Amino acid sequence: MKKKIEEASDEPTAPFWMTTYGDMVTLLLTFFILMISFANMDERKWAMAAKSLQGALGVMEQYKVEMQMMKETPGGEDDMLIRSDVMERLREFEEQMAEQIDEGDITVESIKNGLLIQMGSKLLFNSGEATLKPESYEIMKLVGKTVKDHAAEIVISGHTDNVPINSRQFPSNWELSGARALSVVNYLIANADIPPKILAATAYGEHRPIVPNDTPADRKINRRVEFAVTWLIPEFAY
Repeated sequence: MKKKIEEASDEPTAPFWMTTYGDMVTLLLTFFILMISFANMDERKWAMAAKSLQGALGVMEQYKVEMQMMKETPGGEDDMLIRSDVMERLREFEEQMAEQIDEGDITVESIKNGLLIQMGSKLLFNSGEATLKPESYEIMKLVGKTVKDHAAEIVISGHTDNVPINSRQFPSNWELSGARALSVVNYLIANADIPPKILAATAYGEHRPIVPNDTPADRKINRRVEFAVTWLIPEFAY
């Protein structure tokens, strides 16, 4: 009797085709539920969802972080759309500036509720001068395009190394760093459509070095212009 029970338990409880059919019906049900949910989604939500899925199944890690942040931050639909647009613009900036980033001439990092772009002075100015080089214009326009629509404040700060300067135009590194910051501010206002009310210029001279001014390579790092951007949306990290 025991043997018969074991043999009976090994037999299929339903035809094999029925299992496949059940799977298919479940998938169809899921598909129609998704179609209904999409039908109730407005165009802006659909655009945001489509953008977040760029790269098909291999979504970049930064977009995963962004979407998780959207879910956790109660900022409303407008904030979510802004976050998505900011991330897209920053990705484009890093792609177009990839060579300069790889060479260390540009760095991009998160700060509280914003972004810090550090740019080596040699990309923008000739030595001892505060007039933007013509070849820097496209970089400035790209910076403006990246931040102009979603920035609450942009502080441009000029920094130098500790090598003294004493020219008729610039008696000290304070004046040089301040003049460079003002040149950037004026260009962004005139050519990148940045509202003047969100721009500020500061001068630090040699007094806020990133590294000690011990070698030519380190002094090059300290000669820089910084763009500190505070976003309109709160608690945003890149």
